[in-house]
Amino acid sequence: MEVASLVSTLDKEIVPAVGCTEPVAIALTSAAAMKAVKGRLRLLELVTSINIFKNARAVGIPGCVETGIELAAALGAAIARPEAGLEIFSYVGAETLREAQLMLETAEFQSSIDMNRNDIYVRCRIVTDIGEAVAETVERHHNVHLVSLNGNEIDVPHDAEHNGNRRRLLREETSFRELVEAVYDAPCGTFDFLIPKANINLEMADSGCKMMHGLGIGRVKDTSPKSYADYAAAACDARMSGVQKPVCTCAGSGNLGISATVPVLAAGRTEGAPLDPVARSLALSLAVTIYVKEYFGLLSPVCGCAVAGGAGSAAGLVMLHKGDASAVENAASATLATLAGMLCDGGKASCALKVWTAVSTAEKSVSLALAGGSIPPGDGIVGRTIDETLSALEHVTKKGFSHLDRVLVDVMR
Repeated sequence: MEVASLVSTLDKEIVPAVGCTEPVAIALTSAAAMKAVKGRLRLLELVTSINIFKNARAVGIPGCVETGIELAAALGAAIARPEAGLEIFSYVGAETLREAQLMLETAEFQSSIDMNRNDIYVRCRIVTDIGEAVAETVERHHNVHLVSLNGNEIDVPHDAEHNGNRRRLLREETSFRELVEAVYDAPCGTFDFLIPKANINLEMADSGCKMMHGLGIGRVKDTSPKSYADYAAAACDARMSGVQKPVCTCAGSGNLGISATVPVLAAGRTEGAPLDPVARSLALSLAVTIYVKEYFGLLSPVCGCAVAGGAGSAAGLVMLHKGDASAVENAASATLATLAGMLCDGGKASCALKVWTAVSTAEKSVSLALAGGSIPPGDGIVGRTIDETLSALEHVTKKGFSHLDRVLVDVMR
């Protein structure tokens, strides 16, 4: 694989976001409609896909005590800055929160789920005392466009990514082993740009260790040795509880970004590793996370921060500890095989325990792989290569779990 192509992918996929990206997508959609029509809100109609609903209904919103899909939509309408992108919730303050709460009290809100859509989809229709507007978000959390204004359809502009020129998938460009070798063989300093991007996740972890709300994972006192899993879980706890700080996302998910970055960065800091090995290991963790996630889709019934983020952190930690490409594959494969059945039942504070489980599994898989151990082919769904294992998991997820999201939403409702 060409290193330049990998660098381009990482640069595009590793971006900051404030808050869980599903309520962010809702807020961005309502913001786009409100910015276009302006005026005093009378009606807000919201339609979301199954997975947007699942991940937005109970997760913390930055700057708020309350949670909920309608609150996210009201905040978007109050802020009315779709240009803020994934950091729109950085504008939540006392004034915007009061305005959003007033909207919830005085305007009509209608919310429904499109049970035929599992992808990223939000449609918001806003009616004010001036007129009405409709906006949609599709394919990616930040890909929001105005659809109509006062009944007049708008020629929706598409950026390069959504105009037939979207990024080619890593799995289409290369195999897992070639991806790993590309990171190993890249010139010194190639991935240094990732360090400042990802370091904000360590800041979120620090917040998780100090905060007094959420699950409180970072404050738990026990007699067992602390691992990097505790630190990653603390970051997730803070994010899912609504701490108003950005995190570095990966493949559209902040929890994926946390799982893939915090263990590697924390290990590098604790062990005093030089810059290039840390940056290179970070690049491998993120690249593997993206590669694995491509088999399941951006949103799926399988917990991405566990399956993809766990495999990524396992790969990165092996590289940081001077393991070879075979050890990387063995550690990632063992993590995948262990966590394959973990369900995604929506974004919420308890996702922190799933992150802890993922990173703990990765750490043990790394120890096993560095000692020369591996799960043999034919053991359950494990194939002769990790690509065969991923293909098996893709089949199980898309065929065996095809109705799971609908069942989960029925339970949640």
